[in-house]
Amino acid sequence: MDALTVAEALELIRINEEAMSTQFETWLTITFASIVSVFVGKHLLNRLMRWLVTLLYLLASLMVIAMTLYLAESNAQIVALLAGRGVAVAGPVFAGSVALCLFLAGVGTTVYFIHMDTESGGN
Repeated sequence: MDALTVAEALELIRINEEAMSTQFETWLTITFASIVSVFVGKHLLNRLMRWLVTLLYLLASLMVIAMTLYLAESNAQIVALLAGRGVAVAGPVFAGSVALCLFLAGVGTTVYFIHMDTESGGN
């Protein structure tokens, strides 16, 4: 990485940030699809199928968060390289923290929705 120019390193950071946004959008799509499919097919899902849907959803969410962490680590290495050259790059700490909170709340809510008891009179 030492052969990178400052402009190339900054471009890599922006590319990684775009990839992280794409990962988040992918997770939103997976979450929406899971909620809609469970809502539409709730009369077809038995207990085992609900747990299989949950497992698939959690594995997909884990993949998204793992890829996002990989990209963030890559950015940290590039930022450290730039800091060694005297270039300061601020990270989006607040945005990342909010995205992580939304991610965790969304996963929890979706899993709750998948297992919500609709047979005892609830909608």
